[in-house]
This record gives sequence, structure tokens and C-alpha cells, in this order.
Amino acid sequence: MAIPSGLDAQLMTGEESTYGTAVTVDRGYEFRSEALSLEAQRIESSAIRPGKRVLRSNRWFQGQRSVGGEITMELGTVSFGRWFKHCFGTVTTAQPDATNAPTVYQHTFTPGPLPPGLTVQVGRPDTAGTVHPFTYTGCKIASWTLSSAIGEIVTFAPTILGRDETTATELATASYPANLSLLTFVEGSLTLGGSVYEMRSVSLQGTNGIADDRYVHGSRLRNEPLEIGSEGSQARVYSGTIEGEFTNLAAYNRFVNGDEAEMVLLFAGANIASTYDFEVRITANVRFDGTTPNVPDANIVMQTLPIKAIDNGTTSIRLEYQTTDATV
Repeated sequence: MAIPSGLDAQLMTGEESTYGTAVTVDRGYEFRSEALSLEAQRIESSAIRPGKRVLRSNRWFQGQRSVGGEITMELGTVSFGRWFKHCFGTVTTAQPDATNAPTVYQHTFTPGPLPPGLTVQVGRPDTAGTVHPFTYTGCKIASWTLSSAIGEIVTFAPTILGRDETTATELATASYPANLSLLTFVEGSLTLGGSVYEMRSVSLQGTNGIADDRYVHGSRLRNEPLEIGSEGSQARVYSGTIEGEFTNLAAYNRFVNGDEAEMVLLFAGANIASTYDFEVRITANVRFDGTTPNVPDANIVMQTLPIKAIDNGTTSIRLEYQTTDATV
């Protein structure tokens, strides 16, 4: 019997080749929380009939169905390439030194066409110790957040836009990579314009700009969400907030002058081989959107830097995942 609480919950994913067509889930992820749920619209008549004060059973109907919600996970050194692929779209894989470090692979993710989707299965235990499978098809990543702060493990939180939910699919046996480790703030670093910036926390968000309203007559389920502009003509928006101590006027002047600069955010883990470590490295050309540092009390003055990725013709944003996974 399973533990009759969330302690025995599980999360598995599988990659669909056709949007909304379920596949067998084959990869498990440890997670902190999940909020995937089915939304089922009710269509009610508003017509008047003498003597009737309460809506009748034959005057309401089931309408549109959709799935949505966020999953929060701790960022791992292996297996997360699948998530990054569905966040960004395009991936290229290389071995930086196949001769001396044959177990090291570097996967580079950049904005491109999004894959068809994921099948996601969540096992939810009831109080009797039975784990019930809730399986979600057509799961696209509408947005995602990567966060790090002092004293914490780096977290990754995708927001899912899915097609449907069922409890009829058998619960998969949870499986996890044997060599999974986690990334923390301890091995984190940040450079802005080539200079080290001593951050206390950072949060990056990506929005994929996919349509959630592609319903047609004859079906309760949504057609595949396609890319649309999420801010004007922009299909993808990448933004974030960096917080650190107010050390000089460099970042403030970039904000005032409207300057852009290269940001490199690095999280590194244990050594894999030779000089190669487990890494997540995000490189972006960013604009600084404020603000002026203020003095709220007698503590060290802090500076909050809202940023937004801008394509300067050479760089917009890319995420490099250095790991032992040969494929994503």
C-alpha cells in the first residue's frame, strides 16, 4: 500500500509525436508541487419558462474542456533537457571533447518551433493508500520560470497548457535517473557586460505566446495551440529580475541610458570528466528596465534590476545544458 498522502505522489512524462495523442510516459521527475487540473465549461440556458425558478437538468450541457496548471521542480543535473526542449523549441547537441571526456554532452536550446507536446501523468494518492493516475495529453509549455536565491536549490516551474485529462490510463511505474543531483545557488554566478555581478536572487521567465482559444464546432477539445504574439508582434518574451547589493552606478547607468549588455547566468554542479562540470548556462542580450536604488532603512542598499531579452542580431537568448545525457 502506498503512503496515504502526497509523499507517494509521482510525476512522469512522455513525448508525443502527434499533438494530443497520448504516449506511454517513460521519464519520472521529483517535484515540489503541481497544480494540473481539468477545466470543464458548463453551458446553461437562460430561457424563461413559466413557473420554473431553478435550472432544469435538460437545460445545461457540457462545454469546452482544457487542462492547465504549474509544476514546480528542483533543477537537476540530468533529464531536464526534455523540459528545456519544450520551453525553447530548437536543440543542438555536441560533445565538447569526445576523446578525453566521452561522457560529456552539451545541449544548446534556442527559440524555435515548439514540439507537438507532452503526455504528463500525475499519480495522486488517496487516504486509503491508492495512487490514482491522472493523465494529461497535449501538454504544451505556455511559460516557465527559473529561480535561484541564497540558501535555496534552483527551481524550475513550467506552466502547462494541455488538451484533456483522463483517469483511465494505467499508473506507470515511476523511474528516475540513477545519477541525478541538484543545482544550488552555491555554484551560481552572474556576469553583466562581462563583469561579475554579485546577485542575491534571480528569476527568469519565458513566455511562449501560444493561443489557448483554438476551439471549433464539433469538439469540446482545443486544437493545438499555435504561436501568436504575446506582446505586440513578439511570440516569445524572456524577462526577469535580478536582485543584489547596490555596488556602483554601472547597472543604473545602463537603465538610464537605454544600453543593452550580455548577461551570462551559470549554475554548475559536480565534475563530470576532465574540466567539464554539470552546468546550466543562460546567455542573453538584455535591456535594463530600472530601477533607481532607494534607502528604505539602515541596512545595505539593494538594487533590483528588471531585465528583458532583446535580439541584437547576434544574440537573443540560449540555454546550454551540460550533462551526461546523450539525448534530450
